[in-house]
Amino acid sequence: MKQYLDRTFLQLGRGFQFSVEPPPALASAEHLASRDSWTVLGSVLARVRQGDLRAVEVLPDLMARDDAALVWNACVQLIGFAGRTSFMLDTAERFLSRPDDLGIQWSIGDLLRNGCSLRAVEPLLRLHAAATDRDARRHVERCLSTLLEEQPGAIDDGAEEQEVPDPAYPEPFTQTMTVLDRAGYAAQVREAAAEVASRLASRDQAVTAGLPLDLEALVRRLHERIRSGEPSGSRMEWERMCFEASTGVDCTAFYEQGRLQRLAALAILEDFMDAGHAAAFEPGVRYFFGHRVDSTRKETSEACVPLVGGAVPSND
Repeated sequence: MKQYLDRTFLQLGRGFQFSVEPPPALASAEHLASRDSWTVLGSVLARVRQGDLRAVEVLPDLMARDDAALVWNACVQLIGFAGRTSFMLDTAERFLSRPDDLGIQWSIGDLLRNGCSLRAVEPLLRLHAAATDRDARRHVERCLSTLLEEQPGAIDDGAEEQEVPDPAYPEPFTQTMTVLDRAGYAAQVREAAAEVASRLASRDQAVTAGLPLDLEALVRRLHERIRSGEPSGSRMEWERMCFEASTGVDCTAFYEQGRLQRLAALAILEDFMDAGHAAAFEPGVRYFFGHRVDSTRKETSEACVPLVGGAVPSND
């Protein structure tokens, strides 16, 4: 771990912020080929913050050679939020050859949620079908809910548990066993995804909460969660990361030693809303530090207007 990446990439840490000023040459292309994983990750972060979003495309090979949990977390945050949708999905497919692997279920679930695409639903259902660990299965269900439900509902509740006869106990020694209705849950998820798709101008629009990704709406939902006293949880922590990734606004003050700092978090969100910056972000479009992620133009040419702690797109 590099000193300038202390708690970087963590939802309860620094998100996409460097902990101290990194070396000036960190963004140099030579560092992308380093054999040191954290040098590569630092270089990729420096480059994508500047608008070179294709820098994330070195990361799947890094994941293949370094299976450390923190390295994988950094990679899925960067690829998921800053990578082109097609590249994000290709990366997920590369590692979905092992859908029953616990680490794959957690990490690729995060990757697919971060990408804000309806095309992530079927890969997430593949992970769900293979998840035997309850916590990993619940994680995948929350990822699906974040994409498809404005507030946690039936999809977040997860697959229904059913009592069925246990074949290990033939009559007259009848016993029951609990099984999950995975098929019924998958059908419910696909129905919800189809309903969301019917409300989109294009299936390629970015989505979250069952709607086209709308930064202003996301900020207002996050603000209300924090203001209402809702405990910090999966969706709140993800919305913080999505807000920071989109805008570049430093959200480190949201958490201190893993504990939500409500007043500091509310102040950051209110400053952003009061300044009217959300109007510069087009609904249904993903951004990373103000740069359009799936732009047909060269990613590094997207102009940005500096914010305190972040960037917003220009209207040019």
